[in-house]
Amino acid sequence: MPGYWLVLSLYIAGLNTVIRYQFWWSVPLLLWLSSLLVIRFRCRIVLTILITIGYVGFFIAQDAKLTALAQRPTGKVESTFRIHADELQFSGTTITGFAVMPNRERVRLTWFCREEATFRQLQTTHVGYVVTGVGDYEGIQPRRNAYNFDPIGYWRSRGIIHQFVVKQATITQVDTPTGAWPFINSRIRTGHSRLVAWFETLPPGLRDYGETLFLGYTRRDFYDDNVGIQKMGLVHLFSISGFQVAGVYVLWRKFGRWIGITRERSLLIVQVLLVVLLLFAGGVQSLVRAVLLALTQAWRELGWLRLSAVDAWGVALLGGLLLEPGVLHNLGGQLSYLLTFGLLWLTGKPGWWQCIFLSVLILPVLLWHTYAWHPISILANLVAMPVFTWLVIPVLLVGIGAAWCGLTPIMSCCNALINGIQFGIAQMDRVPGELVFGQPPLLLSGVALVGTVSWLLRRRRRTFGLVLLVIYGVMFLLPRLAMGGFVAFADVGQGDATIVRLAPRQVMLVDVGGKMNLPQPPWATPQKRDFQAQQLVQFLRGKGITRVQQLVLTHKDIDHIGNLPHFLQQIPVDNIYVPLGMMQTEAYQELVAPHCKGASVQEVQAGMRLNRWTLVKHPFKSGAGDNEDSVAVLVETGPKRLMLTGDLDQAGERNLLDDPMLGRVPILKFGHHGSKTSTASEFVQRLQPNVGVVSAGVKNRFGHPNQETLVTAYQNNMQVFSTAESGMLQYCWSGKRDRWQAEITSPIQLPGRP
Repeated sequence: MPGYWLVLSLYIAGLNTVIRYQFWWSVPLLLWLSSLLVIRFRCRIVLTILITIGYVGFFIAQDAKLTALAQRPTGKVESTFRIHADELQFSGTTITGFAVMPNRERVRLTWFCREEATFRQLQTTHVGYVVTGVGDYEGIQPRRNAYNFDPIGYWRSRGIIHQFVVKQATITQVDTPTGAWPFINSRIRTGHSRLVAWFETLPPGLRDYGETLFLGYTRRDFYDDNVGIQKMGLVHLFSISGFQVAGVYVLWRKFGRWIGITRERSLLIVQVLLVVLLLFAGGVQSLVRAVLLALTQAWRELGWLRLSAVDAWGVALLGGLLLEPGVLHNLGGQLSYLLTFGLLWLTGKPGWWQCIFLSVLILPVLLWHTYAWHPISILANLVAMPVFTWLVIPVLLVGIGAAWCGLTPIMSCCNALINGIQFGIAQMDRVPGELVFGQPPLLLSGVALVGTVSWLLRRRRRTFGLVLLVIYGVMFLLPRLAMGGFVAFADVGQGDATIVRLAPRQVMLVDVGGKMNLPQPPWATPQKRDFQAQQLVQFLRGKGITRVQQLVLTHKDIDHIGNLPHFLQQIPVDNIYVPLGMMQTEAYQELVAPHCKGASVQEVQAGMRLNRWTLVKHPFKSGAGDNEDSVAVLVETGPKRLMLTGDLDQAGERNLLDDPMLGRVPILKFGHHGSKTSTASEFVQRLQPNVGVVSAGVKNRFGHPNQETLVTAYQNNMQVFSTAESGMLQYCWSGKRDRWQAEITSPIQLPGRP
């Protein structure tokens, strides 16, 4: 009976989510799928039980293996490890990629390289190396800000638990793998690395599109240089997946017939080619699914399998879960299988109809991961598919072929055409209308996905269509109508950034963080992206926030305002406030003024009210925007009050004591990252705070928070949180109820406290 392998694969996938990730919400779906297997496929109940036992045992064993790896001792070690140039990327003087330790554990590699010769050698050669180095063998670092990339979850799904942060290393020899399979794999990786190096010599348009579409290699700055691809939902076109696999399959079959190879031999050879393609592209998740589907198609043509298309999809999913058990934990894997699942039910439909249906089908998954959707993305995909098939791919092939043959004029013409397409996508990125939903509740996302599948299967289509509209309306309105508010002390390293949502459509940001760019040697590769600003933007989007009403820049230090240019490029701000006198400084003219188009900029001093909840308490006089001139604000945050003082020193704090209306402040953001130059004892005694918050970098060179500050906190019976220890900290309230939430850990231990 057709459909067995489809239902079984979905059942096994559900078990995977429960066993590996404890997603208990999938239990009702599991019960429904198990009832289908028992009722509709009773004749295969023994096979179902055996396969289920096998997969459950496999998942448990894999999870136990990862748990055992996580329990290994960490710390500073000297070790020999193996790397391959094809798995390395270069930014500044830092090398990142993968390494294999002596115990054969595959780890993430971060290498702070100080020697130009070593850096150049790894950049320009294409082989594997054995390296001896000293560094920190440690667990993958956790996510430090909410709604941002989760390194632990992602790399665990890829079977990686640790990272090796190398401080000093020496290449000892070229790696010569022993054994047939390691040798073949190494040769394939070397060939891939050589091709990437050759593509790097092409003009930017041919280089960017060619590497992603033909080699499965995405440059670090690809999405920065190709604006609009992510917002328009075109990422799936720029990943090596079904399109390339289908191309290899079809072209080889036609070539085989042309040269007279028998059908059976041609199908055997194409399977080898597909496996080589998978290895060549580095085993990317989207390619695993496509290759498995193509292999099942070859087996069906050979008569080895007698399956329907839906059952072939199920077999591919089962194979994917064996090769990579965490494939469904990541956006790439989810989209890959979901899109092909949708296509199963759209065979014979017009292309425009398929595009609309698939866009709606993946919407719940996109909203969960990216928090936003642009309606024009449907049109973009509708236009992009034929354009890529009939224009981009042929132009790339001609342009790359011309470059190979030294036909520069033809290559330049092809590159100009690709540049035109890049320009068109970038212009679409500027079209207004993006809908930022925020991250929807998981239950709503699941209901929306099930409802969309039911709609796709033509069961009560009008009813499910109305239900979907209601669900998406609720998703969109939830963050905008949410009662209460929150204060988020963002982790921006050794900097400051505090986000305060005081009411619906009333968001205030105090400082934006920043990092001093240290001088780089001339041989270092350029660094473009501002990850701190991007993390702030991602948090706001995850909360459904698209606009900031007030932005307070407490003073002119880079660690408080350095991220401003990148932040303002993505989030509009209505009003910007700076301390009295700062607008006349050189720092303001260079770092603030050129980027404030569309925002009202105003200098503030004590006594001014920024909104109904926020009162300025400092400065009292005009200054140069230095630490002693910092803006200090008192904020009514639900049932408790909060004071933020920037980098105000102890003398400035004592000046605040003259204010008879200061009163008790339960939450105090320690000044100057917890430095002993701030947080005067008498100031703390006057405010009587219960909680102190420190914004500081992990293992920062200043030793923040200083011991003197922690002693003051202990003497005043305070609970202290530090972003260096806890990551982002959130204080949330609704009515009279409030709670604290730390992204990583609990409060830090104070001196003398057991």
